[in-house]
Formats: sequence, C-alpha cells, structure tokens
Amino acid sequence: MRRSKQTALAAVILLFIAGGARTAAAGQVLLSGSTTFQKRVLEPSQKILEKKTGVSCQVIAAGTVRGLKDLMKGEASAAIASCPLAAALLETGIPPEGTYQEHVIMQDQVVAIVNASNKVKGLTLSQLADIHSGKIANWKEVGGRDDRIVVVVPPASSGTLVFIKDMLMRGAAIAPNAYTTVTDREAIDIVAQSPIAVALLSEGFVKANNKQVKVVKTPAMKRPLSIITRDEPTPDLRAIIKFLKSPEAKKLFK
Repeated sequence: MRRSKQTALAAVILLFIAGGARTAAAGQVLLSGSTTFQKRVLEPSQKILEKKTGVSCQVIAAGTVRGLKDLMKGEASAAIASCPLAAALLETGIPPEGTYQEHVIMQDQVVAIVNASNKVKGLTLSQLADIHSGKIANWKEVGGRDDRIVVVVPPASSGTLVFIKDMLMRGAAIAPNAYTTVTDREAIDIVAQSPIAVALLSEGFVKANNKQVKVVKTPAMKRPLSIITRDEPTPDLRAIIKFLKSPEAKKLFK
C-alpha cells in the first residue's frame, strides 16, 4: 500500500513537471504565429525590447493560424497575428468565447507586386479579386501583355492569406491553380523571375527584400499586426505590449 501511494505521488509530480515544461518561465514568453509580425516588428526591436523589459521572447513563426491554435491549446504565451482577430478566429474555427484580446501594435500595408517588366500600372480591388479567383486569367484584360496570369498565394497557415480571403475575396474561392508558397521570400523570388506572376505581400517586407519586383498601384489594403492574448495579458506580456506600442519602439519597425 505504501509503495502504491509513493508510485501515485511520483506520477503526479511527473505530470506536473511535464505540464509546466510547456509554459514559459517568469521573464520568458513564447510567441507563436505570424512571420510578418516576426519580420516587421520583433526582429528589428527584440534586442532593445528584452533589454528594456527584462523579458526574453521565444518565437515560433509558423503562421497566424498555427499561433492561434497554439494559444488555444495553452502551448504559447500569446499568438502574433497579421490579420484581424475576428477573421483569424473564423478561419481557425476557434469559438470567440469573448476571452481573446487583440493588442494592435501597428498597421501594415499589403501591396500587389508584379515582375519589373510587367506593363500594368494599377489594379482595382475588384480586379485583384477577379485575378485571385481566376475570373481574370490574362494580363491583357487589365492592360498588360497577352499572357496568362500566375497567382502566387501564401500557405494556409498564413495571416496574409486569411486577410486576402476576408478583405478581398469576400466569400469567393481562390483559383485552384494558384501557386502556394512556403515563405514570403519565395513569393518575391517567383515574382522577380516570372513576368506573369502576381502576389500580395507586406509592403515593409517587399521594401526590405526587393528583387526586381514592381509594386502596382491599388487602393489601400491595411491590416493590423497584433499580439493576441487569452484573457488579460500576464505582467510579462503587458510589458512587451507597452514597449512595442511606445514611440521608441515604433522608430525601430521597418
């Protein structure tokens, strides 16, 4: 009987340790989600952020959808997102619950990019939607050369894709023959090499990685870059959010 009680106690302790291993220690946070948020916000500010707040940030940059799922399962301290919270919750199928909080750090501009040789100077949102759905399939229909259009889209986990579906497509399906990339850098490389490709990406990321691509004039396409918490942020997360919203931090964002 005594040995049985000791075994049971040991099992409880092991479960406690295993559960605690998934939670960041004091002074550390695990952020999961948007690569755009990582590149635009965290990378240029992380060293100063950690120095100012005393909080160390670990990042899993696997897309907004993955980040929200990690947050829901308790496997991340917070999610980082590159689309509105309501759209992300709808895409993931996570019930809103009224517990998720969206802490907007900055507004990001999404731009349409084409190859530098492309003659098209501007596109309306309606034209962009029709291009992404496949309704417009030739560049000559929008003032370009007589050649087919290759639509380049982000992976399913991407907040940018969620934003495109929510803001641009409004219920319409993206063409099944659209080429899905793994990273935003891959999208830029494809457009830089292909005179018939088009992609929608963060303006800041495009400027930082411009490789012979052209930004086509379009109406403004703005989306929030946010930290998503479940319930009120912890003191460590509150310190991070406060710093990232400060004028000092915003000077660091690219």
